[in-house]
Amino acid sequence: MIRRLFLGMLLLAAPVGAWDEMLVLTTDYATYGGASTMERNDPWTVDVDVAVISADAVARWHDGLVYVVNRGASNLQVLDPGQGYATAYQVGLGVGRNPQDIVFAADGTAWIPCYDEALLLEVNPVDGSIIATYSTAAFADADGLPETSLSVRQGDLLAITCQRLDRNDWWQPAGGSQLLIFDLAVRNWIDGDAAPGLQGVILSATNPSSQPEPVGDGRRVRIGSAGQYGVLDGGIETVDLVARTSSGLQVTELQLGGDLLDFTVVAPDRGYAVISDAAFHTSLVAFDPRDGSGVATVVSTTGYDLVDVAFDGVANVYLCDRSIGGAGVRVFGAFSGVELTTTPLGVGRPPFLIVLPVDPALTAVTGTPPSPLVLKAPFPNPANPTTRIEFLARPAERLRIDIMDLRGRRQRTDHIVAGEDGHGFWVFDGRDQSGAFLPSGVYTVGLSGDGVRTSRSISLVR
Repeated sequence: MIRRLFLGMLLLAAPVGAWDEMLVLTTDYATYGGASTMERNDPWTVDVDVAVISADAVARWHDGLVYVVNRGASNLQVLDPGQGYATAYQVGLGVGRNPQDIVFAADGTAWIPCYDEALLLEVNPVDGSIIATYSTAAFADADGLPETSLSVRQGDLLAITCQRLDRNDWWQPAGGSQLLIFDLAVRNWIDGDAAPGLQGVILSATNPSSQPEPVGDGRRVRIGSAGQYGVLDGGIETVDLVARTSSGLQVTELQLGGDLLDFTVVAPDRGYAVISDAAFHTSLVAFDPRDGSGVATVVSTTGYDLVDVAFDGVANVYLCDRSIGGAGVRVFGAFSGVELTTTPLGVGRPPFLIVLPVDPALTAVTGTPPSPLVLKAPFPNPANPTTRIEFLARPAERLRIDIMDLRGRRQRTDHIVAGEDGHGFWVFDGRDQSGAFLPSGVYTVGLSGDGVRTSRSISLVR
C-alpha cells in the first residue's frame, strides 16, 4: 500500500513512463491468477491479463520490475514492464515454504518471510537465488510456527508481522502477536522486548493482517490487526522500530465499526479502512488515524466484496471490489472521498491487490494537503489562438486539464504537475488532441485533481 510524497520524488523512484501505470492482481482463487495494467488517471484504461500468475500471490515494484511472490506455488516470478510484462525469470523458493511478501534492502538484496516454515529468506533479486536463510523459530507459538507474513523496511530495519496463530485451534490467535525487527546491516534479529528470550515488539492487538505502512520519520510503522474475526478487538497502532515500543491502539475496530481487513493513510489526519461488519458486509470508511475519530462510510457492499485499498501517494485511492457481476477497481479522490469512477473498472478476474510503481519506504505520509484547486482567469481571453492558464493546487499535485466545447465534448486533455509551491500554468495553443486547430468559439477549460474540479470559459478567435 503507497503513501503521500511530492510527485517529484516519486518520479525519481519510478522508471520514465511507468508512473502513469499500475498493476492489478486478479484471481478467482480456484484456477490461476492474472495481472492487468491500469492507468492511474482518467480514463483509467485497462489492459487485461498482461501476465499469468498464481491464484494466491503478492507483488511489489522494485527498480523497474515487478516481483511476484506466488505463495502456494512457493516461487518468485519477475515481470518486466519494459517487455510487456513478460516473465524475466521464475524460480522456486523451496517446496512447502509458502513465502508471503518481498522487501528490498538498500544494498540491493531482497527479503522474503515464509509462513509454513520458520524462515526468513535473503534472495538475490537478479536471479532469485537464495543467498542465506534466517530462522524465525524463536518467535513461534505452541504449534511450532510464528506465521510471519507482511513486511516493510525503514532504513536498515526490516519489520515483519508475526501473527502467532494456533493451527491446532482453527487458526485462532494464540496470544502475543508481534512485530519482528531484523537488522539488515548486521544480518541479525533485534530483541524487541525486555522479557527473557528473543522476542519482537509485542503488539496491542492480535493477528496483524494488513500491509504495514511506514510513517514519514524513518523509524515508525503502522500496523493493522484484525484480532479474532467477529470480535471487535483489533485496530491500528504505531510501532517505533528504534525505541522498540508501541503506541497502543490509536484506532480501534469498535470505532471503525467492523473487523479491519485493510487500511491506508493518505495524510496525518485522514485514512481509509476496509472493514467487515457482523453480517460480513464490507465497507470503505474514512477516519482520522491520530485517534480514530471522524469515521464516515464512503461506500458499502452487500457481501464480503471489498479487499484491498491503496493510495498512489499523490491524489487517488484505489479500491478492489470483488462484487459478483460487478467486480473491478474503484477510484476515489484521496482527500475528498468522492468516487471518481461511475462503475467499477473491469480488470478481468476479480481484483485483490493494487501494485503501484513506487517504494513504500520512500513514500510515507509527511504532511497535510493544502486547500483545493484555484483556476485563474485565462490570459489573454479571447485567445488568438494562444492563452496562458495559471492555477494553484497542492504542492507537486498531478492534475488533468480538459478543453470542452459547448456541447460538453472533450476536445483536448493534458496532464500537468504543480510546482513545489503549488503554483503552475499551462499554455493552450488552440489545437485539439490530434494537433488540428479548433474553430473559433467558446470553450470550457476544466482543471481536475483529487475529486475536485473547477472550470473557466475561454473564447477562441482567429
